[in-house]
Amino acid sequence: MDIVTHGITGVLASRALPSGYKGSLMAAAIIGGLAPDLDVIAGLWDPMAAITVHRTVTHSLFGGGMVSLAVAGLIWGFRRENFLRLFTFAYLGLLSHIGLDLLTSFGTAVLWPLSDRRFALAQYYIIDPIFSAIVLTFLIATFWLKGKRESLAKIALMGIALYVLAVGVHKWIAVSRWQAFMESQGIRPTRSAVLPLFPGPFRWLGISETDKGFYQQSFRLYGSKTYAPHFFSKTNSDLGDLERLREVQGFLRFARFPWKRELYDRGLRVVEYRDLAFADHPLGGPLSLRLWVDESGNVRKFEFGHRF
Repeated sequence: MDIVTHGITGVLASRALPSGYKGSLMAAAIIGGLAPDLDVIAGLWDPMAAITVHRTVTHSLFGGGMVSLAVAGLIWGFRRENFLRLFTFAYLGLLSHIGLDLLTSFGTAVLWPLSDRRFALAQYYIIDPIFSAIVLTFLIATFWLKGKRESLAKIALMGIALYVLAVGVHKWIAVSRWQAFMESQGIRPTRSAVLPLFPGPFRWLGISETDKGFYQQSFRLYGSKTYAPHFFSKTNSDLGDLERLREVQGFLRFARFPWKRELYDRGLRVVEYRDLAFADHPLGGPLSLRLWVDESGNVRKFEFGHRF
């Protein structure tokens, strides 16, 4: 989820606590719920931090514990509250952050350092305006109707749980639709996935892999037909040492459906890697890594990101 949604969800959850709870404990929960995304700072020195660092250390059960200790220590420095209680509330806030991120398709390495595998329920896009609107509406209501703050916040949390369940049902329908569509096209994939697209639970991306390539197409659950899928042919070209570059290895570890092709730009060979699971990003373009290679096999430059 985006940082704004994490923040307002944390505040809403704290509003569900009885008024007897101290503000320092609520602050620990809110800060703990925001702290994991501090890992984006790594982008200042690592251009590929979005996929090599983000949602790893600070988003894991173990690393999150270290973050929660730091949050508890920070608050304890200002308020001499029971340290164990501060840590508990900070860790609960952090777990809520991890839980929301697991609902998205980006992937979260919750078992780091035991495993760098990224887990994802893939029910929501990274930004879900419907989810955010539900949380924000109830949060405003808890401030507007102060006498019903606690009960409204609890109703809101139940409403969020129902929305998560409803989107899970939509995901199941989308998977069934994509499987039926592949059968209707005479395609027998070795593996498939259905991933959420912006802005909400009615738009999805289907992708399937065969021995010859990948099939990809976006579709809506209601009101429109699914058009013929785009085909991305596999290439067997040997890229030699390029495949062993740190940037390429990092991209391939992250990519769920990696596809590559070769282009030419002003006399240089351009090797492009794409993760076909990220074909529709609000910033524009697919998730890609491009390498410009000269005749001697030296990499002149590389670009990573969405705007290609």
